[in-house]
Amino acid sequence: MEISTSQKILNELLINDKVSRSELEKKLNITPSTLSYTIKKIKNLIEIYKEPSFGQGRPKQYLSLNKDYWISLGVKIGRDYVNITKLNGHFEILERYTFKLSKKNIGNENLSKFLNDAFEKISEKENIKAVGMAFSGEVVGQKVNSKILKLENFSPEKIIKIHFKNSVHSILNDVEAIATEEYIKYNGEDILVINYGTGIGACYYGNGELKNKKNRKIIEIGHFFAGGHEKCYCGSTGCLETLASDYAVLKKYKYSDLKIIDFIENEENFENDLNEVRTLYKTFKKKAENIYEDTFNYLTIFISTIFKILEPKKVILTGEGVTPWFSQMLQKKLINSNKIPIPIIFRGLENNIELGASINALQKYIITKIE
Repeated sequence: MEISTSQKILNELLINDKVSRSELEKKLNITPSTLSYTIKKIKNLIEIYKEPSFGQGRPKQYLSLNKDYWISLGVKIGRDYVNITKLNGHFEILERYTFKLSKKNIGNENLSKFLNDAFEKISEKENIKAVGMAFSGEVVGQKVNSKILKLENFSPEKIIKIHFKNSVHSILNDVEAIATEEYIKYNGEDILVINYGTGIGACYYGNGELKNKKNRKIIEIGHFFAGGHEKCYCGSTGCLETLASDYAVLKKYKYSDLKIIDFIENEENFENDLNEVRTLYKTFKKKAENIYEDTFNYLTIFISTIFKILEPKKVILTGEGVTPWFSQMLQKKLINSNKIPIPIIFRGLENNIELGASINALQKYIITKIE
């Protein structure tokens, strides 16, 4: 499907807070007259304003998204919480809610009821153009499968249509939502996000038009074969998560007989132990280095391989298992193992998954609703 000039302009404004007319002409390779014509077509969807130029030049004209038109909703569904954030077209927060998720709320039927009640809180639903939902789990064909949330081919489409009749919606993996946010943050640079904690996930976001999902690759790195004989909760044997995740670290630290299936099903029982081992480096640095040694070795192998194949500009470390010490130790290992330096950026838990989910849904709105 050919992308229209209107869609291209709106995509650029989605990536950048503001863009000048001259920048748009250059980026999109269009003439001033074509730009003027297209701006008239989408004038209600954008804001146009002038800023003084340096020196004696004429003021520059800039474009941005109309903050009152591009209202979106970002939803993060994790193991413990559901976070819902309503944003305007400048991605300023209009409403934010956090709901505690317990075992009685997970599973297809229970989560549907939970989300239905949560969406009742949202005001002025008729103004919301796009709803993006990010799940901890695997998303295939807009359906979610998650061992953690006990979801099987789960689709929230019916609930979304009940509450947000005028909205476009998208469903994505939480790591993809993080990668979407980071891609915007770095103005379209190629990035690889590694999300590390009780699980291990990855997403590559490549250069190209924002709408092109061929430039996005969800990498189930945690379920790559890495050796060993333990059966993973996914059903396979020898997955990386059995050898290098928070689970593997905790097993080496305190619970030698622990099995990953039991750990995943009862993770809340290990919360204090996980916090203890994640901060062990602060008081027992050598012990922490020993416990994490295998994890750093495995991650170095897999990150180095993916980096050489996809060649991202940056590798971003996120997740509850990532600390500044963890990031520094992994980067040191990567530097010692590769001729080409791999740029590592520590992000930890700073990412706004709801923002990434919102942006993803707005992308879909632009492609499906704008001519």
